[in-house]
Order: sequence, then structure tokens, then C-alpha cells
Amino acid sequence: MGNISQRFIYNLSAAAPLCFIFALVWYWQKKTRDISCIAICIGIVLVILFIVSFAYGKRHFAPIKIRINDIAPYDSWVIVYIITYMFPFASLAIKDINLIICVIIAGMLIMAAPCVNTAIPNPILFLRGYHFYQVSGEHGISGSVLISNRKLRKAKDVKTVNRIFDYLLLDAERR
Repeated sequence: MGNISQRFIYNLSAAAPLCFIFALVWYWQKKTRDISCIAICIGIVLVILFIVSFAYGKRHFAPIKIRINDIAPYDSWVIVYIITYMFPFASLAIKDINLIICVIIAGMLIMAAPCVNTAIPNPILFLRGYHFYQVSGEHGISGSVLISNRKLRKAKDVKTVNRIFDYLLLDAERR
């Protein structure tokens, strides 16, 4: 199972696309590169940290046998992500930015990220060709998210997984 730092990186890296959109909007509206470059650098660091952490986890997590009763596609979250997170940033009119409020909000998000008890699909994995599924196990565990390179149709197709965190599983059977 992943440690706290890996969980922190996984949850925080979901904001990397927002950093890139923010940088683009800032550059278009303010015509300055300083803040845009900082946002792009933060996004790149988040992506690199996530890729390294995820690759480490794939190599080192022990596979476990699982019996899944129900499996449902969970890729539709991408549309929700774009509408609720990226679309408002793309049309944001940045007039005056209060740096203190932004730092306080970012600090609250950073402190909350390791404590989140649900699994959120990560947009970086979606861009790398992974699919997400909502699964329910035989022993009453429901609401878990399964990450897989394969397109799964039946619950019987999944036999072995790696547990990344509570409620987040990685299909151990590769293509």
C-alpha cells in the first residue's frame, strides 16, 4: 500500500492541468511571463513527481487476488473535470489577484490532500491511456476505483490488483 507521500503526490498532481491552463490564461490576459512560467514549472514538477511515484508503485506493490462483483466504467469523470475545473479557469478574467488569499487556499488544499478518503481519477493517467472503473468487491467493499490499461467489460476479467491506497486499485494484469 502506498505511503502518505505517494498519496499526497497522487492527489496533488491532479491539479497539474489547472496549472497549465492558469499559465495560459495569465499570459493571454496579462502579457507577462513570470507568473506563467512559475505555474508551468509547478505543473511540470507535479507531473514528474507523479510519474516517478506511480512507476515506483507499479514495480513495488504486491499483487493481491480479488473477487469483484460489479464493475462500471468511470471515465465520464473527465467531462466533469473539464467543466468544473478547467472551463472556469479558461474564461477567468484576472484583474487583481490577492496573493495572500491564494496562498491560504493552496495551503488548505495541500493539507487536505493526504487526508482525502476517496479515490479520485487522475487526469495524468487518463492522458497516458489508462481507464477508470468503479468496482464493488465480494466482501462488501464498494466505491473503489480501479485503474487499468485494459478495456474491461466483465467483473470476472479482473483477478489480481495492486492496492495503491484505500479505495484505489491498479489492475495487476497488463495488456
